[in-house]
Amino acid sequence: MQLAENVIEHVVQGFHIPPKPEILERVQTLAQTPNIDPAEVGQCIATDVGLSASILKTLNSPFYGMARTITDVTQATILLGTNSVLNLVAAIKIKESMQGDSCISLERFWDSASDISNAMTYIGKKAKLKIPPENLHIVGLFHDCGLPAMAIKHSNYVDILKEAEDNQELSITQIENKHYHSNHAVIGYYIASSWGLPKELCNVIRQHHDPTALEHKVSPEFRAVYSCLKMACNILEKLRRFKNTRDWPIVEEAVLSSLGMTDMDYQDLSEDIADMFS
Repeated sequence: MQLAENVIEHVVQGFHIPPKPEILERVQTLAQTPNIDPAEVGQCIATDVGLSASILKTLNSPFYGMARTITDVTQATILLGTNSVLNLVAAIKIKESMQGDSCISLERFWDSASDISNAMTYIGKKAKLKIPPENLHIVGLFHDCGLPAMAIKHSNYVDILKEAEDNQELSITQIENKHYHSNHAVIGYYIASSWGLPKELCNVIRQHHDPTALEHKVSPEFRAVYSCLKMACNILEKLRRFKNTRDWPIVEEAVLSSLGMTDMDYQDLSEDIADMFS
């Protein structure tokens, strides 16, 4: 289902939508230059010392499983390609940009998003997907970025989260629509789009609470990224709260099929991720 941009803009009106960071704008503009040398893009990113350190920390984590240690962002840009590093820049900057007086703990929220992001990256590696791990990483961080926007705007949003937890019939986005005529998936889609994330990744963000998404005609990239996200969320939900996510029983078969995994593969993967988070 496609949403007209004017409809989306109306839905997100009044929410805290962080502007695209200046460094991301500069790097995206530079990357669009014909025949640009990736090293030049890396040198531009390197002017932001904190950002550079965060990129290297991400790439050298055990979830990425790089064959060798990456020592500088210029090297990373040459090895991974400009688009992959651009996605890492956006993923890191979104955590810094969503700030404000919130009724939920933003620190706890981003810790959880980072865990999902890392789990997605590891799942993609184990499934041997032909998807850049940076694409999985950025969706893990961005998929729920509309939640802080909701929590900053609505002081009673924590009550909506509790209602969603207790309600076994309606999804969180349905409950949000009922109360606010908007939902965090659409807001997240708008933020991701306005920051220049690839279209298919934005579509996954918009549809990540739709358990029927894989029943429709979707691209291989959408199918793979959506499946990694659903699996990561369920593994971490079981790890933290000892239960499945609400829609896992609905999507499990399609997700395993999309990732070329068996039930045994899934159990082994769950144990691996549990060990990595212990």
